[in-house]
Amino acid sequence: MINIRKYSEEDKPALQRAIDRDAFHPGEWSPEHFEQPNVVSQVIEDQTGPIAFVLFTKTLRISCVWNDGADVHRNAKAIIFGIRDAVEKAKASGYTEVVVETDHEKLAEFFIRVMKMRQSGNQYFILI
Repeated sequence: MINIRKYSEEDKPALQRAIDRDAFHPGEWSPEHFEQPNVVSQVIEDQTGPIAFVLFTKTLRISCVWNDGADVHRNAKAIIFGIRDAVEKAKASGYTEVVVETDHEKLAEFFIRVMKMRQSGNQYFILI
């Protein structure tokens, strides 16, 4: 039988072992991700023990269409000011992270280098 319950401090050692074995997202997780304020963390388990540690966040996903994709200087300024504004508004509304998805190599580099966003696949995150 499957049981879903709230994550607790007692789960931390088992979570750390799961993180250490995680082949899908190596180096991306820490127990602190599951202990943040304004997130819901749960353990899915059966009679053998934990199956998965699940984290729910209130996420703002940003999508954008550029008026002129070749105007990189104006677009860079828009990204800086736009994401800064989005983070402030998201934080005030109780969101816990902002996510932008792209497959564009130069834009991805900008998100990491300039905006200091964390990458997972083709998604770029700011935790707030």
